[in-house]
Amino acid sequence: MIRKPSSPPLALAHAGAGQTLKPLRFGLYLFYSVLVLLGLLMLVWLTVRDYDNAIADAERQNLSLARSLDEHTTRTLISVEQAMQNIIEMLEAAGGIDNADEYKTHILMKNRISLTPQVRGIIAIDSQGKLQSHGLEFPTRRVELGDRAYFKYHRSTQDNRPLIDLPVISRTDGQWLIPITRRINKPDGNFGGVVLAGVEPNYFLKFYSALKLDPTTRIQVLRSDGVVLLNYPFEAAYIGQNLRDRDSLSFEQRRLKHASSYIEQDPITGQRRIYAFHASEGELPIVIITSVDERAVLSKFSDALVTRAIIAVALWLIVSVLLYLLLRQIKRVEQIESRLHLTQFTVDEAPDLILWADRQGTLRYANRSASGQTHYEPGELLRLRFGELYPQFDERRWESLWEQLRQHRQLTDSAFQRDRHGRQQPVEITFNLIEFEQDAYLCATVRDVSERQNAERELRRHRDHLQDLVLERTAEIRTVLDASPLAIMLVVKQSIRLVNPAFETLFGHQSTDVIGEAANQIFASPNRGDETLEAIWARIDTGGVYRGELELYRRDHSGFWAMIYAKALVPGDRGKGMICVIEEVTAQRIAAQALRQSERLKRTIIDTTADGFLLIDAAQHIVDVNQSFCRMLGYRREDLIGQRPEALWHDTARQLFPAELYESGGAPNHVGEITLTSAQNEALPFLVSSAAINDENHRLEYAFAFLTNISRQKEIERNLVDAKEVAESANLAKSAFLANMSHELRTPMHAILSFSEMGLAKLGKGESGPALGRYLDRIHSSGNRLLVLLNDLLDMSRLEANKMAYNKSRQGLQLVAQQAATEIGSLLASKQLRLRTDDSTPTLYGLFDKARITQVVVNLLSNAIKFSPENGLIEIEFVSLGQLPDGRTAIGLTVRDHGPGVPEDELDVIFDKFIQSTRVRTAGGTGLGLAISRQIMEDHGGSIEAANHPEGGAIFTILLPADRVPG
Repeated sequence: MIRKPSSPPLALAHAGAGQTLKPLRFGLYLFYSVLVLLGLLMLVWLTVRDYDNAIADAERQNLSLARSLDEHTTRTLISVEQAMQNIIEMLEAAGGIDNADEYKTHILMKNRISLTPQVRGIIAIDSQGKLQSHGLEFPTRRVELGDRAYFKYHRSTQDNRPLIDLPVISRTDGQWLIPITRRINKPDGNFGGVVLAGVEPNYFLKFYSALKLDPTTRIQVLRSDGVVLLNYPFEAAYIGQNLRDRDSLSFEQRRLKHASSYIEQDPITGQRRIYAFHASEGELPIVIITSVDERAVLSKFSDALVTRAIIAVALWLIVSVLLYLLLRQIKRVEQIESRLHLTQFTVDEAPDLILWADRQGTLRYANRSASGQTHYEPGELLRLRFGELYPQFDERRWESLWEQLRQHRQLTDSAFQRDRHGRQQPVEITFNLIEFEQDAYLCATVRDVSERQNAERELRRHRDHLQDLVLERTAEIRTVLDASPLAIMLVVKQSIRLVNPAFETLFGHQSTDVIGEAANQIFASPNRGDETLEAIWARIDTGGVYRGELELYRRDHSGFWAMIYAKALVPGDRGKGMICVIEEVTAQRIAAQALRQSERLKRTIIDTTADGFLLIDAAQHIVDVNQSFCRMLGYRREDLIGQRPEALWHDTARQLFPAELYESGGAPNHVGEITLTSAQNEALPFLVSSAAINDENHRLEYAFAFLTNISRQKEIERNLVDAKEVAESANLAKSAFLANMSHELRTPMHAILSFSEMGLAKLGKGESGPALGRYLDRIHSSGNRLLVLLNDLLDMSRLEANKMAYNKSRQGLQLVAQQAATEIGSLLASKQLRLRTDDSTPTLYGLFDKARITQVVVNLLSNAIKFSPENGLIEIEFVSLGQLPDGRTAIGLTVRDHGPGVPEDELDVIFDKFIQSTRVRTAGGTGLGLAISRQIMEDHGGSIEAANHPEGGAIFTILLPADRVPG
């Protein structure tokens, strides 16, 4: 039988449950702590052991590497010394390096270098410090090496042993080498020079790279005195440093031990490194220091440590999880015990009446509230049957109740409860069937519903009253909706629930036809309608109001535009619906669209025009500008709006909008030229066309101006003026040329006629002799001069007509210069001039017309003869490696005279047709020679230019494309 519990309160129940399991919990904690401590101690011991083993192995490997490298380095240096021995014997037998044959020494050194791959070069330095022989080149460049430290040492010390000197950068090839030097003695024992074998550092570096060492390995090769000869990886900054200076005592102690290992912190990186120190003995004692980063050595140790730690953590987690699960089970047992006590306490103290009855209807349990509500003592209640308290449940209904509970497990029913005094009160009973092993009980929870029935009656009365108010307000709202000129629609759950007469008129629907139908039927399509309604709901869900123009459709499927205002009846609750007010705006939309189209058209015209546009208001403030205006003057639109033109362009702005535009009845527009300053202070010319816009009272409202940039037209105008001046200058030059030409042609022609008449007269008299020969020479000279003038005119005509033919072939430029010098030999002799030609330059070959290039050189030499004083000098120099303006390699020559030179402002003009220098006006000529020469050079893809030599005289340079790059 279940009776009222007599256990202590809830807190005591918890305490009792906890006391029984506390020793077990303490034992589990103690076992877990001891297990974790033992695991940590074992992990620390294994870590220390593996660390010591890893460091010891690394030291052994590092020391073994140092010994191997020392042996390799020693064998390498000994082989270098042996390679030098034959050379030393030959040089000492020759009486010193000063007396040795350079070629034989070079051959012997070359053979030794080929047999000794670690040697990059062997050289012999004479007693004066000059490089006498070199194993890699012959003849040897005389490089000064007397300032080298090894040379000074051997010259001042009677020591014939080989010397390893500080690494140096070779003065012959500019690369690092390790010098091994030895003194050469003359037969008398005096100093006879030094032999040096340059050991190639790359030989060692390649060997070290081939060993596939750890990337953190460093190798240092030192002399016995601590000087760094080589390091790997190679770092030039540390070559030649003396490590002994850091700690001389430690260095000497390690060198005396020959082999030692130690760990130090790297002074550069700050990382700990494991070092191996190995020193050798012999004629060339060296020290090998190898080191490796401690982190790299301990990488495997670290991996093993991480693996061991992961395993330890995994085991710790497993043990922790098992402990947690065990403690959790213990806690669950405690909670179950506590819940049992708590459930019993809760049932006993519940305000509702709780009864337990068996299959026969006898009460087996009643809580404390049962005694208070039925006025029976606890002992009296347990002697009653369930039907005595609730007369409705007789034996038949009691059996039916049990059958129903077996199917549904829980039931709720209403009944009347009778107390000890026979009073009855309405109650609500909740029945639950509880089965435990072989027993079954009915648990009844009884609640007094007297107050609830009274509240329900009051709620029904208020509901009836509110319904009357709703009907009254609905009638009022209906009247307002019927009187509204705007269409109104109530939408609830996407369906139309209410429309007014204006809606019926606007859409052509009867209210009976649309109420209850989907709201998407007034849109173009159901899908489009659902999307639109969803967009409206997204706006009004948070309490806002939707406002927008939409295209709707009437019953006859005719479309129109409407402005829709929508608002949710209850924001956030779509089930309450939304109210929509619809106003047709088709006419307004058409008018607004036409207005926007007109404005867009005007705006497009203004923005796309190439002319600048400027608009100001009556107060002369800038209201609008287009992009062309901003682009032409370099201003930003936001910087111009609101400004006054006078603030930007001062008095010039008055020419944009003259005063007559502001006068009533003034000029309708203004056209003129104006110059405005851009944002970059650049003056730009414009053609301005401005006009005024007046209001209905003929007062100025706005003024605008279109500006056309006429910079191009102004430039064309200037170019036309310049072209006119150039044409006039050319005309004057042509007139001067014709006048000069007429004189030039008449002079030799008169000479020919005069001397021919005199010769005929002499012949008529039978005379002969020197005078007649002199006349014939004058006739021949004048004829040649006349022929040159005519040839120049014909060549210029052919060049201008592009009819000049060239016979290009591979020719030597020196031969052309020699032939040109032969042609003008008589002119040189007439002025007693000397011609000096550079004969040291190898023959320069190019692809050109030999006759035409000879003509160019003759023109240059003739021009030099005109300007050279008597007994003067003309020089021809050859250009073996030049460069044309387009970057191509070129050959050429220069012709220099020692005359007055060319004025600086005429260096380019003298190559124009019919133009001569102002310093040769009295010497005659056509002014076509240099113009023809320039055209010939341009046709060959070359160039010709003139300059003044710093020491006096003019120098003309011609360049032709080279047949190949010299050398």
